[in-house]
Amino acid sequence: MAKLAKMTGMKAVLKNFERATLQYQAKIRRGLKLGGIYLQRKSQQIVPVQLGPLKASAFTRDIGTVRRPDVIVGYTANYAVFVHEDLEKAHGQAFNIKHGLAIAGASKNAKTAKGGLFLRGENQQAKFLEKPAREERIAILDIIYSSAKI
Repeated sequence: MAKLAKMTGMKAVLKNFERATLQYQAKIRRGLKLGGIYLQRKSQQIVPVQLGPLKASAFTRDIGTVRRPDVIVGYTANYAVFVHEDLEKAHGQAFNIKHGLAIAGASKNAKTAKGGLFLRGENQQAKFLEKPAREERIAILDIIYSSAKI
């Protein structure tokens, strides 16, 4: 006749497994938030700036739960999409060249030239959120992975 083995402690094993799973999910959530903050910082380095509200409207929000982590990175300025998608506008160095005479003709005491024109940062460009998301993909995944390691 076969001997039956009796297993004890399965409830404790399952409880520990669930606790470890929740801790792992919390680490992933933290990694997503850190990755989002990294993307926001990279995006703000190239966002077109005229007076600053667009750049200042950048955000990284954790909208998920421990079981379903989710992070959103974006801009709240109502014109952010138009600036991001308009590839016809001159930004950065192209803007400085295009409007060089107006910028040079500004009064030295004025903060901006006539019509709100002043020198722009050389790296400013459209696709200021999409481009760093593509280019920094590996770095963002490394941040998430580093946070999620057990």
